[in-house]
Amino acid sequence: MPSTNFPLSGFGSVAVHSGHTADGNYAHLTPIYASSTYVFDTAEQGARRFNGEEKGYIYSRWGNPTMTEAEQKISALESFGVKDVPGNPLQVKTILHASGMAALSTLIISTLKAGDKILSHYSLYGGTQELIDKVLPGLGIEAIITDLRDLNLAEEEMKKDPSIKMIYLETPANPTIQCVDIEELSKLARHHEIKVAVDNTFATPYLQQPFKYGVDYVFHSTTKFLNGHGTAIGGALVGRDIAFMNERVTKVHRLLGGNSNPFDAYLLTQGMKTLEIRMERHCHNAMEVAAFLEQHPAVSKVNYLGLTSHPDHATAMKQMSHPGGMLSFELKGGLNEGKKFIDKLQMCIRAVSLGTCDSLISHPASMTHFGVPKEKREKYGITDGLIRMSVGIENVLDIIKDLEQSL
Repeated sequence: MPSTNFPLSGFGSVAVHSGHTADGNYAHLTPIYASSTYVFDTAEQGARRFNGEEKGYIYSRWGNPTMTEAEQKISALESFGVKDVPGNPLQVKTILHASGMAALSTLIISTLKAGDKILSHYSLYGGTQELIDKVLPGLGIEAIITDLRDLNLAEEEMKKDPSIKMIYLETPANPTIQCVDIEELSKLARHHEIKVAVDNTFATPYLQQPFKYGVDYVFHSTTKFLNGHGTAIGGALVGRDIAFMNERVTKVHRLLGGNSNPFDAYLLTQGMKTLEIRMERHCHNAMEVAAFLEQHPAVSKVNYLGLTSHPDHATAMKQMSHPGGMLSFELKGGLNEGKKFIDKLQMCIRAVSLGTCDSLISHPASMTHFGVPKEKREKYGITDGLIRMSVGIENVLDIIKDLEQSL
């Protein structure tokens, strides 16, 4: 491993080397520490570790060396090149979870209480939307959903309701690829003393670093682009308030029990090492696919931030280094044509999830957003004919050829 004094100046170098510490047995890679618990030399040492006087592992629900490397790598990527208010390198803390939904649950329960409200926008991941609709009301937490692309509307909501304690942003959003202005919404939130959390799953820290714009938390389903190979479920919660993350958030995380495991953490670590080169290919292919779809007579609309026809194109280009590897498109024939299209695919994979090396195509209305009421789904732009595509890293001509024969 490189010397700790050697400054890593490139994102790809950070993705490969960050988070790793030398193994006592000189293993090249951090091993999979398949141990549920850790031993103490003495009773006094055990007491010191439990009361926080001494660092060290106790129990794998609380932490594990394999999980620690993944956490530190995510922290390094999300804070790479970002400065804090005084101008020093930003320090953040990541807590790895069993899934993205586990990380989201920790975020909400550790930061909100009964009577608090979340301000969010149209078109969220189906699981997040269902959590908001079906679980949070039972905890006394209400969500206000509005079009946060309209900054005046966003500020009106903040002014009129002091119960709003968090703004939750998913940008680009799933599956309409909507984009909201992180910087401007964060400025408004700070003025009203509201915390901001951003789901950065679609963009990854290679394309977008929300901490640059003053947000408080970044959230990931690591299952997706960070892992990149569809081999493990995981989630990550990253925070800039280190003390709060170490105390309140860590306590909630441990007690809820949504911890990761060494094997999935190991797979995630290996996946992140190739994040830069994978994202470059995902992005290149997505741009080519979007251009093809935009001119196809069977397609009425393409949602891709790289197209100037997308209403959020300018916002995306302000805060993202590239429009990304995700897109969605509307078929003129609606639900029936959508089913026919998906059934005829020969190379692209019929599956939910995203961010894997192969191209994945799904039908949100009948799959990821099946649990969202039809009227709400359509209000958010998730129509019966909408197709979501995670563009893979295959040869782009083969991707387009498969789409063309299927259309």
